[in-house]
Amino acid sequence: MKRYFVAVMCCLSWICVYCTRLNINITIISMVNKWNTTEEQKSNHNATTISDDSATNSIPTFDWDDQTQQHILGSFYYGYIISGLPSGWLAGKIGGKRSIVIVLLFQGLLSAMIPWAAGVGTSFLTIVRVLQGVIEGLIMPAVYITLKKWIVPSERSTLLSIAYSGTSIAEVFCYPLSMWISTSPSLGGWPTSYYTFSTISVLLSIIFIAFVFDNPVDDPYISTQQVEYLKSFEVKDSNKDIPVPWCDMLTSTAVWSIIFAYMAYALNFFFILTEGPIYLLIFGFDPTKIAILTSIPPILEFIVTLLSGVAADIIIRREYLNVLNTRKFFMILHMGIPAICLFFIGYFENHAAESVILLTVAFTCGGMYTGTLTNIMEISKEHSQIIVGMVTTGSAVVGFIGPLILGALIKEDNTASQWTLMFLMIAAVHVFAMIFFLIFAKAEQQKWSHGNITKQEMKSYNTIQDESGD
Repeated sequence: MKRYFVAVMCCLSWICVYCTRLNINITIISMVNKWNTTEEQKSNHNATTISDDSATNSIPTFDWDDQTQQHILGSFYYGYIISGLPSGWLAGKIGGKRSIVIVLLFQGLLSAMIPWAAGVGTSFLTIVRVLQGVIEGLIMPAVYITLKKWIVPSERSTLLSIAYSGTSIAEVFCYPLSMWISTSPSLGGWPTSYYTFSTISVLLSIIFIAFVFDNPVDDPYISTQQVEYLKSFEVKDSNKDIPVPWCDMLTSTAVWSIIFAYMAYALNFFFILTEGPIYLLIFGFDPTKIAILTSIPPILEFIVTLLSGVAADIIIRREYLNVLNTRKFFMILHMGIPAICLFFIGYFENHAAESVILLTVAFTCGGMYTGTLTNIMEISKEHSQIIVGMVTTGSAVVGFIGPLILGALIKEDNTASQWTLMFLMIAAVHVFAMIFFLIFAKAEQQKWSHGNITKQEMKSYNTIQDESGD
């Protein structure tokens, strides 16, 4: 089925984009040479080099303190905030496919520039990271626009889960591959890691151009039967001329319930994603163990993301719960379990095994976001990319606030106790977001959406069947 192919291609795009973004979370350990830093290197504020007798090249390292590292890691989100809100509008203007291709090409280019920028200075590296954030702001609304005409309501949770599972897969491949390359002087060390993901990103953009289309009608590789079936769920093109109801959207509690929920998820996801490898240093893990430990949660999250999406569609189709209660049920799992795990980390802050297990469970259950991302199309299909832009802005805010708070906490004392305070704050945010969603969430097209929706689309989600049998 072509609509599943499109979802998979969106997933692959997410993988490439996230790899170019996450790579520095692992390579920064080698960039500052934390494993082999000598006292002489610590006193040198200029770039130093480590050499491998088996390699002809020398690999640069840098004397960056913890706060500088946090600044570099968090600078991505400055750009992410800038593009967050306008990204939905812009992606709607230039199209989902074009937006995704632009992101892949520019992220590939910027990733290849990082080794040079780091050598010039932290200011240049910060600028590149900010630009990465600006460009990546397009990807989330672009995926929504690309999938909008390919998704049918009875498969909404499944297809969106497939598309957005790329964030988890990226970690599975990115962290171990980055660690392997970064610790292998014969391969060129950490600079080669950036060039590798850059090349993959550019190659995927070419494939995307050739085989993915925003509209099934324009796709030469799809059957007429599939086109007619998908068109029966399509929002009419005339809706493009309808002004965006900014005031109604910004004052809608249904919209804010989604924004708050995703901000809480993003705080958990981005924080563990970005700071996880550094947190494991407290327990004395070596690079190999860190690579393994950081790859386990994404694998589990990927499985949970897909299973929860399929399960949500089954629950709704078989009428075990209505649409709204299904979203709320998964929200409890999505927010509640991570909050409990993050709260109890404080009781095991000096026990590596227990802390890692709790952090893994918290991250894994975050993958059950079928209650939030899927809910966007349910309250406003035609303006979904605008809401996604708002969601992106919210996630970007917490994305850069997290490292800043952590940097302040560990400024004087980088211990498990200081990290526990951060985890407790994240847990509290989860509880607030969950309660707000349970009270204010909706699961039907809102009046301000002005949707020219077909009769099928306006029916209760659980009564729509795949009539094509495709």
